[in-house]
Amino acid sequence: MVNYLLHSERKRLNRLIDSINIKDLDYLRDSINKILINCRDASVEDTINYLLGEMNKELQPLLSDNITPGIEVGLKNDYFKMFSYGGKYNGKDDSKDIDINTLFSFDSISKLLTSVIAYLEVKNGNLAMDMKISDYNKGVELDAKLKDILKFTAYIKTPKRIDNLSVDETVDILKNVKENTIEKDKIINYYEYNDIGYMILRQAIYDFTSKLDILIKEIDEDNLTYKNTINKDNITGGKLGEEYMTPDTKGRGIDFPGHTGLYGNIIGLIKMFDDIIYKENILSNDDKNILFSQPYESPVVYNADGSIKIGKNGSKQYMAKVAGIYRLPDNIDDLSYDKIASCDMSNKTTKGAMASTGTSGSWVVGDRLKNGEQFGTYIGGFLTNPYSYVETREYEKNEEIKGTPHKVTPRGVILGYQTRLNMYKEIITKYGIILEIITEYIKEADKEALEDADKSYIKRMTK
Repeated sequence: MVNYLLHSERKRLNRLIDSINIKDLDYLRDSINKILINCRDASVEDTINYLLGEMNKELQPLLSDNITPGIEVGLKNDYFKMFSYGGKYNGKDDSKDIDINTLFSFDSISKLLTSVIAYLEVKNGNLAMDMKISDYNKGVELDAKLKDILKFTAYIKTPKRIDNLSVDETVDILKNVKENTIEKDKIINYYEYNDIGYMILRQAIYDFTSKLDILIKEIDEDNLTYKNTINKDNITGGKLGEEYMTPDTKGRGIDFPGHTGLYGNIIGLIKMFDDIIYKENILSNDDKNILFSQPYESPVVYNADGSIKIGKNGSKQYMAKVAGIYRLPDNIDDLSYDKIASCDMSNKTTKGAMASTGTSGSWVVGDRLKNGEQFGTYIGGFLTNPYSYVETREYEKNEEIKGTPHKVTPRGVILGYQTRLNMYKEIITKYGIILEIITEYIKEADKEALEDADKSYIKRMTK
């Protein structure tokens, strides 16, 4: 086996890496060198399979019955599609195995589809970004404008929590909610990422489920669904004892309420993101510029007293989430800005990257790495059970789980799970960039071999 790269090859690789506008890419050089050395005389297919295997090696230590029982991951770029899967629905001994067709709950990623359906109403002339929802549909009381809902600047509060109410009571409350403009006017750059506006949109948009059917069919009806009862035996919500259900109680019993209720596998998730964010068959570039633009010139989120709003993770809050999409806010000069904390995307992405997240168990990111005529777009993501539980009898309060940095609450909930999932994001992002660089490396050497190579690869992840 060859254990080195020729000087000319290393020089070409370094030039490719240096041409990408992402800071701190030195960590990639050794990883890519290893791939190229081990695949020096291999076919394109063998090289991509080796890359998929290397990614699995980094993911496997995170896949355990106590942390993440089951997972699907995927990467694609302009040439290749790579998918992997492994584990079980949950930590029970008799739990079903995850396969590449298992449908997971997307939850907040559903906001993206709801946003698209609302905007298609705008394109069809039935609705306008500046129109009040109550003027569009007299059956609801909300007088907030559509753009304020899509950009999370409508001040909407329900009179009581709706998490565990009956379907009829939940719907009745949603139809009668009004925007509190008096309270909103007290805050500069009011911005709040919440579910209520999207639940009301679901109630207000005429024939919503029919339009959702059409959109899902256009994207990938084989791998996406909101009708969880049809595929009940192949859907996981993740909690022990609650398979086949969305983990968000506000979404149960209501047909796709706008923020949750969408199910799919990793193949469908990545295709959905690609079709909406990067292709123009559903939305034009002009449409996307309107839908995913920031609501204010300044991206800073303030409290009513004028102080900068601080998130649960202790980071300053910026307007990173628009119409179900997480993106780098415009005009940030804060050197401490953290994309993971504020955008739910990897710090390894470029300024042009976009991401979307469901509960902590579903995430997808897309990034254009173009530099002149080089490189293209990669998309990566993962689906896993949104909450991991352990048997409470195995652990005392706050007892550490052996071999992990996590502790368990009295209810059996693993603390620090979201931090653990950020490691998945970093791994997926890392290998998305590597896939793009390796593709460009092959392309420069033998474009014909690249064009003729197999394009799809699927591999089971073993523990």
